[in-house]
Amino acid sequence: MTIIQKQWKLILGVFGVILLVGAGIMIRTVMATTKEQKAQEKFFMIEKKYTDYKEKKNAPPPDLKNTKAAPATTPEALALELTEVKGQLEKFVTENPVSKATQMAALYFSEILKEEKNKELALSTLQKVQTQDTGLVNTLVQQQIGQLLADSNKCQDAIDIWQKIVARKEASFLHNEVKIQQALCYQQLNNSQKAEELLTNIANQKPDGQINSTTTKDAAKYLRLLQMKKVSGI
Repeated sequence: MTIIQKQWKLILGVFGVILLVGAGIMIRTVMATTKEQKAQEKFFMIEKKYTDYKEKKNAPPPDLKNTKAAPATTPEALALELTEVKGQLEKFVTENPVSKATQMAALYFSEILKEEKNKELALSTLQKVQTQDTGLVNTLVQQQIGQLLADSNKCQDAIDIWQKIVARKEASFLHNEVKIQQALCYQQLNNSQKAEELLTNIANQKPDGQINSTTTKDAAKYLRLLQMKKVSGI
């Protein structure tokens, strides 16, 4: 066998490995996509039930003068709907592998738990479905984990997890909101300098759209309160 033949065999061998690796990645991607689609299909009706429940819960009182208006759902009926959909959300999170659908179910389930003042279970539920994904759903999961940690007086842990979002370019639309949350936590940790630094940076930004405009105003408001607190020596 000549040196050239040996080199070609080596190149073909390496190329074969690359093809196998590429095929493996493609297969895993297709399988992951298929699993996600199946999870979304299973979750669709549960999500619809929860959305319908929230619409009924937040619906304005019916116009009594309008005889054709649909009657309001009774509190008892709403409570039954909530119990049913809460159980379905919990079961979906528990019985299915982590996916975007599972994360959405966990977000809805934790929302109910927060209203019931069960922050511990809400936090542990979200922590179980957290991943390294940089997409929107996982970002929302991490934002809520941070909020629950802050509400549980674990501000340093909250700051650390929010920092993952701040470092994520894909989540730039959330950066200001998360930084404000970090600033409030730094204030809780008696690090007024860091809190003021974050708030000043946001407050001095030029408004760019409704979201940025709102967060800029919020930052300016919190900054004034912080500065008043410093002046008064509280």
